[in-house]
Amino acid sequence: MATSLKKKYLHKTPYTILALVVIFFLCSHTPNTGYDTPSYVQFSIVRPPIYPLFIWLFHWAGKYQFQFVMWAQSILTFSSLLYARYWLIKNLKVSDFLIFFVFLFVLITICFHFQMWYIESEGLSFPFFIFTFFLLMRCVQEFNIKRIVYLALWVALLILTRLQFYYFYGVFILLCGWYLWRKVPIKSMGICVLILLGSILLTFLADRSYHYLKQGVFEGEPTSGVQFVIQPLFLANTNAIDYFKNATQKAIVQKMLYKIREQKLNQTVSALKTFKLQHYEYAYEEYNKNYLSIQSIVYNTFTDLTAAKQNKITLSIAKILTCYEMKRNFYFYCWKVIDSMGGVPWFLFFCLLLFSTAFKIFRNRNDNLNLTQVLVASAVVITFCNALLVAVVEPALPPYFCYTQFLLYCLVALFADRIFFKT
Repeated sequence: MATSLKKKYLHKTPYTILALVVIFFLCSHTPNTGYDTPSYVQFSIVRPPIYPLFIWLFHWAGKYQFQFVMWAQSILTFSSLLYARYWLIKNLKVSDFLIFFVFLFVLITICFHFQMWYIESEGLSFPFFIFTFFLLMRCVQEFNIKRIVYLALWVALLILTRLQFYYFYGVFILLCGWYLWRKVPIKSMGICVLILLGSILLTFLADRSYHYLKQGVFEGEPTSGVQFVIQPLFLANTNAIDYFKNATQKAIVQKMLYKIREQKLNQTVSALKTFKLQHYEYAYEEYNKNYLSIQSIVYNTFTDLTAAKQNKITLSIAKILTCYEMKRNFYFYCWKVIDSMGGVPWFLFFCLLLFSTAFKIFRNRNDNLNLTQVLVASAVVITFCNALLVAVVEPALPPYFCYTQFLLYCLVALFADRIFFKT
């Protein structure tokens, strides 16, 4: 009995110490309210509803509002990590020794880096993602209507917190395909599809209803145009204005391209006339470095227009520029995806895992995937989906990849456990 209690306390002590470290960290840091925070506080039309409402919940605290927000999201994050520990030990029997290091690495490289003390949507979306991911694994392992309902709700929360998670709709399609492959009865499949479609519809209505109440417009966040147009502007040739028949669009593009070249923001693009990976690597480095400068040029060009009109025009410009330079934009996008996954070695590593998963699934449809295989398959699919979406609209910034970074830590812990602790 005494030995059992001693062992129990030994398992809990490291996490108690980490909790104290988190408390010390929060006590010694003030909330970071720069960059994107004002857009959340002011209920900007470019932000989905949940995080602005989360901040508003603490308005009663006055000048201490952001401190309460920081502590609340940190407690939620720490709780989600404890849940991840519980799940990995209970279901996969991963060594607690390895999980402790996963916990520690997440705190150092994600939470203490920005997630806990920045007043930005990652404060909620990161713990929401952890809960959602482990629920997704259960849904992949076994068809269960109740779990699918919970998954649909969690995905809705994620999307209403951070637009990046629209890729989960692609995961929904893959999940339905998996159920079909596993010969789930048609009636059950119909219920599943209705639940997922209902979730998509309700998310759509909730987001637009929120903006209607706050801004008086029944529409989603008008951000895609500016995000889509930056890459084709960066890659545009000197004769790109000739692609446009509309005089207004031609004048706008000419103005933006002139400023980009005047500020020397795309000097490496001329080398892309010949296909060499190294040229795309150099171009992408310049793109990352100058992304915000090009973004500022785009915003400053449309200062007199509403966000909705700006979004419409930039989407049209992006479409035309991309269509006329399809090959260059596609190759550049592919390199962005590779870089988003950590570069060529990590991209090939995840490709190998993806091919292995596909081989396992298609070799025999009657084979069941155990939870270890489900974790690997789910993590790989999420990593690819995240990179494919983010690479379309943004450069490789840490906040977009903290979720797949967490999954990578879990994968490494799982591999280490199976290789060194279970032999």
